[in-house]
Amino acid sequence: MIRKALCSVLCASALSANDGKVVTHSEFSYINTKGNTDTTSLAFEGNAKTSVGVHVFRAHVDAYRSSDSGQTSKDKWSSELNYDYRLCPRVSLNYLAGYKQDRFSGFDYQLYTGPGIGVKPLDESAHTLDLQANVLYGRDKPENLPEDDYFSSKLGAIYRWKVQENLKFIQEATYRINLEDTRYSFFYSKSAIETKINSSLSMGVSYKIDYVNTPPPPSKNTDRTFLASLIIDY
Repeated sequence: MIRKALCSVLCASALSANDGKVVTHSEFSYINTKGNTDTTSLAFEGNAKTSVGVHVFRAHVDAYRSSDSGQTSKDKWSSELNYDYRLCPRVSLNYLAGYKQDRFSGFDYQLYTGPGIGVKPLDESAHTLDLQANVLYGRDKPENLPEDDYFSSKLGAIYRWKVQENLKFIQEATYRINLEDTRYSFFYSKSAIETKINSSLSMGVSYKIDYVNTPPPPSKNTDRTFLASLIIDY
């Protein structure tokens, strides 16, 4: 899963490298404990972005794998691709495609795609806020159950606060709901603090919440992850 995530960001960079400057942001986390417990955790999150005139291309991947005494305890991977057509500096038309695999979520896979709009209501030197709304066609494959096709809507927000020159706070949140059966909804949140070491390297801590309103049994509603990461911007 981690290898697949790395390849996705590298491919996104390669495809757009000839058209415009590519900006990437990568976060790496690794934990290994021996003794009374024998655990290994490896996480990767990456973003790639490039612009060509009014056209903006964005790629995002997020992967996490952990094992306890040789038994896999978490294995998840997700990816989103966004295309934005800028109508003006603060408003864009958007098209989104997303895919997610989570071995212990009760779903074999989830995918969704559809148009939307992006708005930047706050764009200051210290504070920025990006909002996005999409109407999506989705397909879920619950474990041991047939595929489910449906229409959904997704709302997303990213707030960034430059606390100091070398200190940044980021809050991300998304909410996706099945428009045909509102009992099924999905919420994701990431709160992060990053501190710069130099122009390319940073250290960061993040807390992620992945919530499913009605998960397939016996999966739980909420999955929480706390990470300390090495961050590379280039």
